Amino acid sequence: MRPKEVAFVQGTTGTSTQEPVAKAAAKPSAAPVAVKPAASAPAMAYAPVADGGGLDRFLATLAPSQTTGEPVAPEDAAAYNARKNHYSIEVHLSQRKLFLYENLPDGSRHLARSYVVAVPGRDMEAPQGWGVVTGISFEPSWRPTPAMKERALKKGKPLPEYVGPGVKDNPMGPFKIILSHGYGFRIHGNNNPNSIGRPVTSGCIRMRNDEGKDMAKLIDVGTEVVFLD
Repeated sequence: MRPKEVAFVQGTTGTSTQEPVAKAAAKPSAAPVAVKPAASAPAMAYAPVADGGGLDRFLATLAPSQTTGEPVAPEDAAAYNARKNHYSIEVHLSQRKLFLYENLPDGSRHLARSYVVAVPGRDMEAPQGWGVVTGISFEPSWRPTPAMKERALKKGKPLPEYVGPGVKDNPMGPFKIILSHGYGFRIHGNNNPNSIGRPVTSGCIRMRNDEGKDMAKLIDVGTEVVFLD
């Protein structure tokens, strides 16, 4: 069964308070008063996040982890940051290609892989600009969006409410990468290999199943994804 879709969550910084200093009636200077130390900020942590919602919704989830109630060790946070920053993704819609870059310690980057992908149809809305990965799952189920169901109904081909993992009619294929660019935008596999390299999707980026699944194992929640025309 697929792992929980997860998103990166960062602790908020605590505030410091200071008690008022009361002046003595017959003394020219105030008596020293102890200042309460600032609360320590929780370390970075994982916590579940709802599927979809866009960058604003993703940023709104930045809060202390609710899964364990305990901050994560700093070394775990450092390891997570190293993983999410190890790679970055660029999708060139007009070229119908996805580029996976390895980010090097000196600030440069190396092209690790390039993939031919299916992109949104010419009359479909496409993801734009900068965002991040907010979830990764393997063997996902599929629920078509209301817009998808409406378009299919007009063509006389009604869609089901739900398609389970591994089913032939599931267009997600064996993996799904959720993006912060807006509700319903994904990078996922396919159930129609002949569609790869064509402008045929309803808004998502469609990859070859083996290539996309391997890529999904390399990246992490928080990996940057940039869409370019």
